[in-house]
Amino acid sequence: MSYSSALHLVRGVKSRLLHSGVQAEELFAQAGLDEGDGIACDALTLSDKLSHLWDLLVEHSGDPLIGLKVSTPHRLGWLGVMGHIMLLSPTVQSTIERCHGHTRVGILLPGLHRTVPRQRYDFVWCVLLRTLRCASGRDDAVPVMVEYAFPEPANAAFFQSTFGCPVHFDRPHNVMEFSDSDMVAALPNGGMPQSGPAAGAPVLAQLAEAHPPAFTARVQEILASLLPKGPPHREAVAGLLAMSERTLQRRLAEEGTSFSAVVDDTRRALARQSLEAGELSLKMLSFQLGFSEPSAFYRACKRWFGMTPSDLANHGEKHGMV
Repeated sequence: MSYSSALHLVRGVKSRLLHSGVQAEELFAQAGLDEGDGIACDALTLSDKLSHLWDLLVEHSGDPLIGLKVSTPHRLGWLGVMGHIMLLSPTVQSTIERCHGHTRVGILLPGLHRTVPRQRYDFVWCVLLRTLRCASGRDDAVPVMVEYAFPEPANAAFFQSTFGCPVHFDRPHNVMEFSDSDMVAALPNGGMPQSGPAAGAPVLAQLAEAHPPAFTARVQEILASLLPKGPPHREAVAGLLAMSERTLQRRLAEEGTSFSAVVDDTRRALARQSLEAGELSLKMLSFQLGFSEPSAFYRACKRWFGMTPSDLANHGEKHGMV
């Protein structure tokens, strides 16, 4: 994440808090989110600082629903910009699944050393819903269903009234499900870039069509075959594609990614699939994914999913996925 994007992200959160009457300047400072060196850091460190901020906000307010209340899902103009930042920044990892006339948007807020509090997810879900409403011009757009990978709180009814749909807890992933008709309504002019109230449409266009570009998908296929042999190298992949390393890097850059990012994405997707299916022991899976030792796989899972490999596998068993 560039310094500029991080600055706008932090200022956007601060703006919503102030708009809701929460004086949080001191809390931002306590979380290390001062507008200077505190923001000019890598994405995972920034994510930890944001998690710290939400922990402080809950403690300061005494309100575990603060993530919903400071960001109620109504249409607001500033989200034309903030929607892009919140959904596409490295502090938010998203997945898309299309099935039976519905679009399932999954999010993961990765952390480095700090557990991500549920209130951060509350806030981001509200941002996503407001972006959809802003893009479609429909303040009555609601999800079909929301799922949380968190225990059910005592005040669960407030979530249903906030989102206007059933909300389920103790699920494997954090997911918001929309009808495809609502997603299509959010894509005026075919999703072409525009300004004004519908500026969030390009974000949702990318969400609705979130499949890897052709060349990136080809690289992922090669990586999947190479990973069991050890950490993959650019030179080997470029050779299999009959091109130079420079050309490989250029082609990936043209599709908005990099070799290291594609390796990470491929490992993450294979790890989730295998852990939920319970196909391999954790030690064997770590080597199948090209990690030199299980501890490296453990750290990667904490970064990708916010939980250990064993915890993710147990989620799959608990919900009948194995």
